Amino acid sequence: MARKFECVKDINDGKDLWKISVKVKEKWSNLKDGKQSIELLVFDHKGDDISVFIPHEVIQNNEQLIDLSVNNTYTMQNFQVSKNDDLYKTSNHVYKLRFNGGTIVKDVNVQKIGDAVTNIKPFTEIANLDFHENLLYDVIGLVDQVGYSQPTHGNRKVQVNLTLRDLGNIPIACTLWQNYALKFFNVQNEAKGDPIIVFMKYAKIKKEGKWPLTISNTWNTTKLFINEEVPEIIDFKKRLLAGIENGTVDRFAETPTQMMSQSYGSSQYTPQQTFMHNAELITLTKMVQLPQETKCVTIIKTIKIKPTNYGWYYMTCFKCPKQCFGAAPPFICGDGHETEAEILRYKLDVEVGDGDVMATFVFWDRECEQLIGKSATVLRAQMLQDGITDPLDYPEEIDLITGKKIAVKVKWQPKWKTGSVIQINQGDDFINEIAAMFSPADAPQGQIQDDKSTLLIEDNSTAESIVQKKDEVEPTDTDADVADGDEIVIPTFSLSASDEIDPDILGMKTPSKRSGNDLMSTPHNAELEDVIGEKQSSTKMLKVGGKASGKKGLKVPKKE
Repeated sequence: MARKFECVKDINDGKDLWKISVKVKEKWSNLKDGKQSIELLVFDHKGDDISVFIPHEVIQNNEQLIDLSVNNTYTMQNFQVSKNDDLYKTSNHVYKLRFNGGTIVKDVNVQKIGDAVTNIKPFTEIANLDFHENLLYDVIGLVDQVGYSQPTHGNRKVQVNLTLRDLGNIPIACTLWQNYALKFFNVQNEAKGDPIIVFMKYAKIKKEGKWPLTISNTWNTTKLFINEEVPEIIDFKKRLLAGIENGTVDRFAETPTQMMSQSYGSSQYTPQQTFMHNAELITLTKMVQLPQETKCVTIIKTIKIKPTNYGWYYMTCFKCPKQCFGAAPPFICGDGHETEAEILRYKLDVEVGDGDVMATFVFWDRECEQLIGKSATVLRAQMLQDGITDPLDYPEEIDLITGKKIAVKVKWQPKWKTGSVIQINQGDDFINEIAAMFSPADAPQGQIQDDKSTLLIEDNSTAESIVQKKDEVEPTDTDADVADGDEIVIPTFSLSASDEIDPDILGMKTPSKRSGNDLMSTPHNAELEDVIGEKQSSTKMLKVGGKASGKKGLKVPKKE
């Protein structure tokens, strides 16, 4: 009686007479001391995979094994089964297979097995240390910054330190070594203002120790794709550009030169000027009158949290910024992506004010965590320990957001009469420099203009670096697999979060009457400013909670 096919997940070392129908997912050819060996990663119709090693002596006796190809299906039978104790594993299977003289390979492309599924490791899981250091993962991200680089061989190995970020606002350090670094330099030199997207298959991840938490390549197992026409990069770029267009992704480094200047702190722009990139410097009074979506920079005070029907957090997709739904995994987002793990994000409606003018700003995950000092995941875990599961039950820590004077970069959305926060800074010196950019007649109502707070920017060449750099220390590791690095790159730019904002009523008080000014910024550097188009007429009645006839509306005073 013929032996039946068995599932890959059932393989163990209790026997060697296994018969499996598999498809080749990956193939690596190794040459050591003139002897060739082959490693395969194969999977069956259920998607379970296992590593296969074909030693040199077996290849010598059956050279047809060299022709084993990726995406072909085969019947394989009779192996030596052993524990999967590789230093870096391409499969999470407990066991691995080794060909011997009795191994049979036949039935090329007879079985019907679907295509392999790429399991991208979410950055949120990496940041939460949800990984195994001896298991290799597939990762993808946008190059946000470029740090220390060694482009040529010398006393140090060829390397480049990067900061990658995903579409969920999470940055992760990445180091590429040797040929992988050289490939990045080649792509970087040819970049023409497009985003640089790095997709690594079988990358290793090292926890923070001597160096920060880092993604890096292995010696030769990792497969690197940079801005190539592979499905994973095509899909990532599509969602990235859509995010930039609708405002869920704020910006990316536009040129290799700009990325380098961000990393080394040699930019001619101050942090305040960078904060204002592509934004209009404007008071809250004038912001709420804008007729079109506009990115603005202003200074406000946070007054109180406004409860909403969705609570203080939401669950998001790891593939896109959209909200996920479901009581149990897999959770499904609006685009149909499935997410196994709970990924929690803050979303808070905050009443803010400047003088007598009030507005509602939506504060997203990064800004809330910056003000509260805890992630939404940690805060919810603490609530669960207290037996509280309702997201409408706001924890006391949320109150830490109120009563803050902050500089804020926000996208004003007149359709919802709300602002979607992109970035904040609560440093006193930073706020004073932003305040100094306003003309005296057009300063925020809540700011006191005096000699101490009016700080002029005179010399950009000595501006504070936007990157914090470690002392360069010669690594002691000699193995190219070790993810050593010489620079910790601190990402400067925050991403805006989801652009889908629930409309809430905008609380507004009528401001005190004063001389009007054109709704224009006072840029210190024209290169950093995007001129907003036609402005609202200063004599036109705007609809802010009432009709244009003036009922509970906000009338813009005429120019004098």
